[in-house]
Amino acid sequence: MNEMTLAWTGPGLLDVAEVRRPDGDLLALDEAGGISCIDLQSMAITRLGTVTLSAPFIENPGVFWMTPRWRLHASPDGAFAAVVFDGGRHGVVLDLGSGRCEVTMQLDGGDYHEETVPFSVCFASANGKTVLVHRTSWNRLDASDPASGELLTERGPTRYENDQPPPHYLDYFHGRLLVDPSGTRLFDAGWVWQPVAVPRIFDLLAWLGSNVWESEDGPSAKWLNLRDDWNFPACWIDGNRIAWGGVGDWDEEEFETAAAGPGVRIVDLRRESSAHDRKILMSAEPLELFTDGRLLFAAHEGSTSVWVLETGESLKERKGFVATHYHLRLGQLIETRPHHIRKVATNSV
Repeated sequence: MNEMTLAWTGPGLLDVAEVRRPDGDLLALDEAGGISCIDLQSMAITRLGTVTLSAPFIENPGVFWMTPRWRLHASPDGAFAAVVFDGGRHGVVLDLGSGRCEVTMQLDGGDYHEETVPFSVCFASANGKTVLVHRTSWNRLDASDPASGELLTERGPTRYENDQPPPHYLDYFHGRLLVDPSGTRLFDAGWVWQPVAVPRIFDLLAWLGSNVWESEDGPSAKWLNLRDDWNFPACWIDGNRIAWGGVGDWDEEEFETAAAGPGVRIVDLRRESSAHDRKILMSAEPLELFTDGRLLFAAHEGSTSVWVLETGESLKERKGFVATHYHLRLGQLIETRPHHIRKVATNSV
């Protein structure tokens, strides 16, 4: 079936995450802290457990182009999940294996302007093992074993001491993290003081394997460009290309993004200059971006549009369906609302 809707009768849904478990394809977090697994073929629901949710007070929500909200992140096999609050400081890691739902880690992203960014966290794989990458201070990322909480990136201080910056000091507020499809590089949508956004990347495997300072100033660390906003939709297309919302070029003289219409920028990491970035112009700004490597799916207010990546051609727009997630393995766009999950095969959008 190309389209199916699951009516959700329990506490309102907050977020979902793709997984591959024996009991289903999608983890779900609800307003009561319930964690469930959903089989997207049969629409059967398995309750896994509950986590305590206590959202922080956010002054002026939305001021940094972000809606403060609970987020659910999961390892691909669904053995672990992280429940965090975008714009907040704290979160937890859960072990969901063997029918359990046990807290293995308490996450703390630091208390310095944490309201400006999503909680920086993602799951990755290194040497066949699942690792959790997470912000432990405004300018520091760490990797941990989600099963035990063991720190895998032990290194010296990253904060000022005696009014002096330590070696490898990184003056950067970490933001949303995205691992590339091959699992080798990490995209970080953070910012620096003016304030101005500076998307950057670094080699995840080098950081975890050979250079513990790779995330700060390793040879693979690259600042991609400047822009006004840092909480923008983005997705990896492949190991060399990233698509993100916003086509305006940076004006060095005015020190701001030049005015431009809505659309998506295709950034090729093999090119040194942003002058060669491709742009796909749209009628409305995208709220979320997803891709299968050939097509780009852009969610807007009230619709989802489909584009051919190589040509920028607009294929179709589906009114009344606003994709919030993409299930890569099943090739399905998912619209999650408090009381329903709607899935649509990408060949029928």
